[in-house]
Amino acid sequence: MRRKLGAHALIEVWGCSWKKLDDILYLKRLFEKSIKISGLKKIYTRFHKFQPQGVTGFALLTTSHISIHTWPEYGYATIDIYACDEKEKVEKAVEVFLKELKPKRKKVTMLRRGYVVQVDDKKD
Repeated sequence: MRRKLGAHALIEVWGCSWKKLDDILYLKRLFEKSIKISGLKKIYTRFHKFQPQGVTGFALLTTSHISIHTWPEYGYATIDIYACDEKEKVEKAVEVFLKELKPKRKKVTMLRRGYVVQVDDKKD
């Protein structure tokens, strides 16, 4: 037996609005929008605003997580979207983040995460 476990998007964005990357309420709404549009299911979210700038945020999903860390002073952010779900849901969430943040430059790496392979443990 072999079963795929999920999709993982690693996103880096450059040239984003300082205001957006430093606005904790905007980022919370962006998480909610991406989760709703993608069809992912949220358990809870947690965000922290740094001083003098920057935000880190996390959404625990029923199928894994979404996270962000921002450096507004550089117009830079990293976003991590991992779900043990259909790849299309992860792709939709990625689209929402990119559409809303409007980066001048982006790098999106999509990974297929893990495979479960039945192992005969009687031989060990």
